Parts: sequence; structure tokens; C-alpha cells
Amino acid sequence: MSSEHGLHVMLSYHWDNKELVSKIYKVLRSRNLPVWMDIHGGIGFNLFQSMADGVENAAVVCCFMTPKYQNSRNCEKELLYAERRRVSIIPCRLTRDWEPSTWLGLITAGLVWVDFREAIDMNIDLKIDRLIDQIRIVTGKKFNCFLQGLIEISKINALNNLYPMLPQTAEKSDHATLTDSTSIVSRQHQTVSNVNMKPTPPPVPPRPNKNLIRERLVDLELIDDKKENNLPLSSRKPDICEIPAQHQADTCSIPDILPLSPSKINNEKKRTGIAIDYSKFDRSPRIIGDDNDEISFCCPSGVAISKTGLIYIADQQNQCVKVIPLLRSDKPILSRPFNRPKGVHIDEHGRILLTEQNRLVILDHELNLLKSIGNHGSKPGEFNVPWGVATDWSSNIYVCDQMNNRIQKFDTDGQFLLEWGYEGEHVGQFYYPHFISISGNRVAVSDQLNHRVQVFDCFGNYHYKLGEPGSEPGQLSCPFGVCIDGNGHIAVSDHDNNRIQFFDENGDVKCILDKEANPLFNFQGVHGLALTYDGGLLITDYKRSGKHRLFIFA
Repeated sequence: MSSEHGLHVMLSYHWDNKELVSKIYKVLRSRNLPVWMDIHGGIGFNLFQSMADGVENAAVVCCFMTPKYQNSRNCEKELLYAERRRVSIIPCRLTRDWEPSTWLGLITAGLVWVDFREAIDMNIDLKIDRLIDQIRIVTGKKFNCFLQGLIEISKINALNNLYPMLPQTAEKSDHATLTDSTSIVSRQHQTVSNVNMKPTPPPVPPRPNKNLIRERLVDLELIDDKKENNLPLSSRKPDICEIPAQHQADTCSIPDILPLSPSKINNEKKRTGIAIDYSKFDRSPRIIGDDNDEISFCCPSGVAISKTGLIYIADQQNQCVKVIPLLRSDKPILSRPFNRPKGVHIDEHGRILLTEQNRLVILDHELNLLKSIGNHGSKPGEFNVPWGVATDWSSNIYVCDQMNNRIQKFDTDGQFLLEWGYEGEHVGQFYYPHFISISGNRVAVSDQLNHRVQVFDCFGNYHYKLGEPGSEPGQLSCPFGVCIDGNGHIAVSDHDNNRIQFFDENGDVKCILDKEANPLFNFQGVHGLALTYDGGLLITDYKRSGKHRLFIFA
């Protein structure tokens, strides 16, 4: 398959990985990308002539790197020929704890690589999406499918006059990026920490000087220095507020933001946070998005609830955020398009924090843009697939910067404060941090492919972890959503085990929600979590070929 200009995406791989690469090939074809793969019509009578044609007509070559790929003479010829012809190359890593060297290390040094290590059905779509994003950056306007996608989004926005697409105030639009050849080259050849030879990691994750950070927060009156210095980990501060009774009745229309005066905020700091009400799991949940429901989702991810009882859901593949009343949910009262939204959180001031394609956006309660933070990259304040987002009692913002394997912390205005973490398996390191939750001085992070939850304080100091790989009680397999309550209890979406596990303040399993506990808890792929204001729980759940739902325990 080729485009009208004869250009295509070439997939270069070792024969041992043909099954995985074939899956990628089919998905790229389904997204209208012109793709060349030898076993799918790419090889003719003459093997080497076919390989040469594949390279000569390639706009980009995606090489799937393994030790066997590096040792293959044919793979070496293929990629060296692509480099000599100045064809863009996107390295794809398939092997953990291995770095390309010799000829392969030289060719791919400094290139942005895509991580296909430990690719399984649960995460393959996400990894392919990242590959497509990188193809878009590298190839620019060479493929009409990318420009057509932008046209389709524009058509959607034109039909939705009430809620137009976000203006690009803080970064270039995708279309602008496609037309800027200088930007394309700089992104393709930027230096990142995950390429070339891996340096020996320091004993603790590097982060900015904490004393300087503390002084800044004290100067801004965001912390009380005397109290903060003596703050124990078990000290309880809320990360959510109760809904006054007079504001709970009417949730049919978009409400005004409830004012938070300084005295209100100060009182909230001293109040014990919301505690999980385990009695709510003794009754049947309400399920939205099931077969007969008027509201449908496609890969719902993050979820949050406002002080006035409105549920905000990041509907990832439908590329929108939907707003649903907690009490009456026949249909969404608001839906607005975003670029693959992932994590959503509501801070103490009623602002909606949303992670989408390589940036964090701050919105008002009607999803109008207030501020955009960050763009693609690995420097402080930049993102590579940001996911979970949360705030502490001072409205500082914490973001799981997933592909950079770190947590970034910003002040309430979006100014960078500090970061912690890098790729690894030791304490304080991450392998795809996914979601984050904060209560008081505890910061809980789901460390997806390390199969654990790590708990830190608000300055990134490691305290303890929950879980280890497995399916027994207390073990985890690809944890996604995480919620920590005012008592230090932690709820975890145990994704691959299709269950929710609750850990008490001592790290012991207190409760498990799965089909064994109740046949109605037929989770297929639990994802995002959010606490309601009466101790209930919201759960997004989906499977690639299954149902896409929201469970409400309230």
C-alpha cells in the first residue's frame, strides 16, 4: 500500500517479532496510513530489490530493535541503506534491559524512540498511538491522512458552536507543527535520556534543591514553614471538600463555581479528609454506558466529581470530555472535544485539570480554556504522554509524566517547582507512572509496569510501596487508577486482575471488589478512580473488544 506520492511507512523487524509487527501493521492500515511490510505484499521475486524498493519509497522507517535485529545482516543492510538515503528513522524498543550498540547504536543515537517493551493486549493500543504520534511529527505533510484528521476535527468543532475547539495559546497546533520543517527536525533528533548507552543511575532520583523550593513556597505563603517542617506523614489534610446540602439538589445545569475564601481554605486544611465508606460496596452499583444506556463511552480513562455533583469523564477514543450529573444521568449535559484526554481532576477552586496530548490544560467548569501548560519533550515543564493529575491542599499540581517516567510538580499557576523519578525498578523509580492521588502529605502513584503503588510525601521523598507482581490478594498486575482517602486507605484499580483492591493504613488488604465478591462486579479492565464526597467510588472500566462503562458506588 502506498500513498498517491508513492511514500509509505516501512516496518523493519526481525522474523522472531513478525506477529507483533503484523498487529502494528494492521492497526496502522486501519488508521489509513500507507504501510510497507515484507510479509504483507512487500516482497516480490527478488528479495533484495524488494527491500530496496521498500526503503526508497519510505517517508519513514520504523525499526523494531532487539539483539537479534542488531545481529541480522539483512536488517543491518536495510537500515544502513535507509540512513544513507536520509530516510527518517523511528527506533522502537522491544527488549528490556538491553541497549542497541555497534552499528545500530550509532544510527539510532539521539533519535526519539517508541517503547514497545512488554507489549500486551492491555497496552498495545496506547503504544501504537505513540508510534503514530511520532510518525506524524517526523513525516510532516507527507501523508494526507494526518491532514484529513485535522479537517475532520475542524468539522466537529464547526458543528459544536457552543463548545469550540481549544485555542492554541501556549503551543503550536499539530497543523502548524507539520508545516514547520525546523521543528520537525529538532523533534526527530532531540536528545533524550532513554537513548544511547544507559548511564549508571544515581542512588536517589535527582531533583531540584528542596530548600530553595521550600523558601519559594513560604514566600508565596503557600505553606507555613514552622508547621511544615514538623509535619509527620500520618498528618491528615483533605484533598476534597464536602458539598453543602443547599448545593446538592439541582445538578441539571452547569452550576456556578462555589467560592472558596481564604478562611474556608484554612479550615479545610485542618479538617480530616473524606474516608472511604465500605458499606457502599454492599449494594449494587449504578452502571452508565452499558448496553441499554443512552450514554456511551469509548475507552473512558480519568474521572472526577465536582463539589456540585457533576461527573467529568475523559472519553479517550471519542476524544472528548463528557459531563454527567451524579443524581440524574439519562444523558450528558455537556460534551466537548479534546485531543485524546487521559487524566482529569478538579482542584479546590473548581478548576478542571485535564491531561491531553503532551500538555496539561486548566479549564473552567464549562470546559473553557484558562491556561495551557507544557509541550512535547523531556525538560522540566515538558511532557511525554502525561496521564494522571492531582492537586494538594495548597493547589499545587502533580502530573504523571508517563513516558518520561517521572512526577512533575507545578504551583497553582502552572509554574514548574520540582520533579522526581526516572526509569527503573528501585524505590523512587518508575516504569510508566499512570495515575496519582493526594491526601494530606501522602502522594500515591500507580507504577504500572512495576506492578506496585508507591507512596511519597509532597516533596518526592519515598515512604513505602504496596503490591508486587501477581494475582493473589495484595499483589497487583498493571495497576491503573489509585485513590487515597483521609485515613490513609488506598484503593487501586488492579487492571489485569479485573478487580479493585483496598489497602488500609498499614498496607494490609481490607477489601476486594471482583466477581467473586459480587457477580455484578464484572469488571473487564478497571481504569480510573475517583472518590465521591460521601465516601463512594467512581470507576471507569473498559476492554478493547468489550464494554466501556462507568461504575458508580454512591
